[in-house]
Order: sequence, then C-alpha cells, then structure tokens
Amino acid sequence: MRVSVVGLGPGPLDWITPAASARLQLPGARIFVRTSHFPGLADVLAGVADWQSFDDVYEAAGSLDAVNATITDRLLTSGADEVVLAVPGDGVLGEAILGRLIEAGASLEVVPGVPLGAGALAAARMAASDGAQLVEATSLGGSGIDLLIELNPRWPAVATGVYSPRVAGDLKLALQRVYPLEHSVCVVRHPGLVDTHVAHVSLAELDRASVEWDHLTHVVVAPLPPYAPAGSSHALRAIVARLRAPEIGCPWDLEQTHRSLIPYAIEEAYEVVDAIESEDVAGLSDELGDLLLQVALHAEIADQQNEFEWNDVVRGLCEKLVRRHPHVFGSVSVSGAADVVRNWDQLKAAERVDQPPPASALDGVAASLPQLRRAAELARRATKAGFDWPSRSGTLDKVREELAELLSASSVSEKREELGDLLYILAKLASQDGIDAEEALRAANHKFSTRFAALEHIARERGWLSLRERPLSDLEAAWTEAKRRVAAAHPPAL
Repeated sequence: MRVSVVGLGPGPLDWITPAASARLQLPGARIFVRTSHFPGLADVLAGVADWQSFDDVYEAAGSLDAVNATITDRLLTSGADEVVLAVPGDGVLGEAILGRLIEAGASLEVVPGVPLGAGALAAARMAASDGAQLVEATSLGGSGIDLLIELNPRWPAVATGVYSPRVAGDLKLALQRVYPLEHSVCVVRHPGLVDTHVAHVSLAELDRASVEWDHLTHVVVAPLPPYAPAGSSHALRAIVARLRAPEIGCPWDLEQTHRSLIPYAIEEAYEVVDAIESEDVAGLSDELGDLLLQVALHAEIADQQNEFEWNDVVRGLCEKLVRRHPHVFGSVSVSGAADVVRNWDQLKAAERVDQPPPASALDGVAASLPQLRRAAELARRATKAGFDWPSRSGTLDKVREELAELLSASSVSEKREELGDLLYILAKLASQDGIDAEEALRAANHKFSTRFAALEHIARERGWLSLRERPLSDLEAAWTEAKRRVAAAHPPAL
C-alpha cells in the first residue's frame, strides 16, 4: 500500500503544482482530503468520481492528536493499494500525520506544494533575506510543558493555521514570552486569493483582531530590531556578544575575565537569596536576570577563548537533567524526594566510574562556599565515609567541649582557633538535625537587624540622642520592647 500526501499550497488554484494535480488524478487511487473547506476544491478534484474529507473527524475529536490518529487509521484501512491524501500547504510543515504513517509502516511519498508561510510572507510584504521561521500555530500555543518551541526574535516568523480566536489567544500567550505586547504582528487570511485580508495589530490585540478565522489564516511576526529587549536567550546572547565585541564593545566588559567576575557571581547569587527571603517577586526577577548575565558573560568569554560556548553550557545541563531524572524521563519509579536524592548520588557516582578515584572523601567540596555551608558539607562527607559519633549526644558533648576550650583560651590566636572549632561543630550539629546552618544564621541576622531597627525607633521616640549614653538597664528594657513590637508586627504563621 502506498500513501501519497499531496500539498495543495496556500489556496490559489494556479499555485497547485502539476505534480500535485497529476497525483490527484491517479487512476485507481482512493482520494482523501484533510478538509473540504479549501478554496476551489471542486475544481481541484474535477473528474474525481469519489473522494472523502475528514471534516467529521475534526467535529467529533477532542484533540488534534485524536484527529491525526483517526485519519491515519482510516487511510491504512481503506482497502486501496493506492491512497492519496490532499492537505493545505506544502504537505510537510505541521503534518504530524507523516510520522504516524511512517511508524505504521506505510510506503509514504510526499508531493510538496507551496508552503502556507510563503504566501503569508508575500501578502504581508515581509522581507526574509536571511530566512524565516515557519511553524504551525498550535505547536507554539499554550505554556509550560506544552510550550515546546521558542522563536528567535531576530528572524521573521509565520505561525500558520490560526483557525480560531482560541488558537490566536494561545498563540499570543506563547509569543508574549518572547516579544513585547506592543510589537506589531500581521494577520493574513487567504493569501493569494481574491478575498485576501491583511490586518496589522499589536500582539496584545491579536486574539481580538477583526478577522474571520479559518485554517487558511496565518500570523506573520516581524523581527525585532538588533539588540532590542526580548524575552529570549537569543536576544541576551546577541547583546552580550556586542558588549564583548573587540574595538566596538564596552571597555569594562572587554576587560573582564573568568577570575575578575568571581565577586560579581557571588554577589548576584546572594542578592537572589535576599529577594527570595524578602518575598520581593519583582526584585527576584531582576536579580535572576543579573545572575543570568554572569552566566552569559562567562560563556561569551569562554567562546572567545575557544574553551566552550553558551550552547555547550545549555547542552550539558540538559543532558545532566535528563540523565539524573530517570523517574521523569525514563521508567524508574520513586516513592519520594529521599529516593530522588539517593538515585542522584548513585548516578553521579556512575558518571565518575571512568575517572580516577578521589584522593579524599572530602574532595570536591568547593573552597569558595560560604564557610558555614562548607563546614556542614565537610561534616556530611565525613559522616558518609564513616567518621562520626554514633549518636547526636556525642556531637552535643563535643559542642560543650569546644565551648569550654574557647572560654579558657587566653591569646587571640587561641581564641580564633577555638572559635573556629566551635563554629565547625555547630555546623555539623545543624547538619545532623537537618538544618542549613547558613540559612539559620541568615535568619538570625535578619531577626537581629529587624529588632535593632525597632530599638532605634524606640530611642527616637524617647528622645535619646545616642545609645552610647544610656545605662544598660535602659537598653535592656528598650530591647525587650523592640522584641515585643517586632513579634506583634510579624506573628508566627499557623
């Protein structure tokens, strides 16, 4: 059995190729059309005694996948040795049915037609000297796991088959992730036909455009100007590359190296944490952008030095995420987060099987980590290697021992050493109790600074010129009042 998929083009009859017309007139072939709602279809099929459309499938099916599954089944069970399916467009773009037919083992041949997007670009008078992006609208619509394609805003794009206001609305949601809402888009209905209609609207107005939507309605999106802000990694890479361009870039950016950027990466990471802890959503978006800039700068520097580049960073991360989440992308089952962590550690170990074994169980703990966090990680690694007290009480005894040694220390060097030992064992105790010592100290710092600000406010209320001049009893009373006010203003969550 041979199945021929014939592209009918964007609509005009004189755009249908001779090869397509000949295949539709093939003697003995069973003729099907994806939809009867194609301009001049009666003329296209003149002389064909019997043909069938799949309009009833579209009306009954609940999803596009169900439509394609039913069409495939009908084609393969038609009982004919030669089957021809005529579809709008070029016969390839947006035709998921091709993959289904190949998987089913059908002998498949495509007779290409003029692409839908070519007619829309021409009607919109859109130049595409470097190429264009052609996508089927429903592949862009929606969000989350349904958003599988992101357009490059530097190239013109055509989203074909915008057949209803709902599809237009989904398309707007997808496009506004990349393009600003005020960006102009062009809605083209029936390109090349006598009733061609072209409407220019802003992206924000796309789903409210005065258009009779049907399967031959398309949306043409003009490219954004070079270096214009866009919600796309393509735009970020272009801007950073321009900043680092020799002779014409930014002098400061051109001077940067991997090493010189270290303090900025640390600073931006902490500012992200500050935004999270202060529940500043707008600030978090801004700080994440600053942190992403550090990634982009390092990738661009590495690219210029032939070390690696942005795509290597993204590709490596994607590979790692898929590889280390077999319970999401594979068949592994997990019962909870603890199983995920165990699997993650096992997969990491398997990845290193061909590497020389580490000289120490503590190898790989970054020296540049915040030192409380590094202490907790060192303690965790040592425990994993078998070096630990058998119970929590042993750690508490060690805390008391280190505190006593600190209290008995006399010289500055002794005090420094004993204080370090005490901080280390406290970090270990926090790790044993499932507490992040760094977060605990950050919370304590925040609590102290909030209470101290309240204390300063009380001092101003009482006309104190300076805290230094007040007796300890006054300060203690004011501190107690500050604690009470802060607690009243921020009651604990239930």
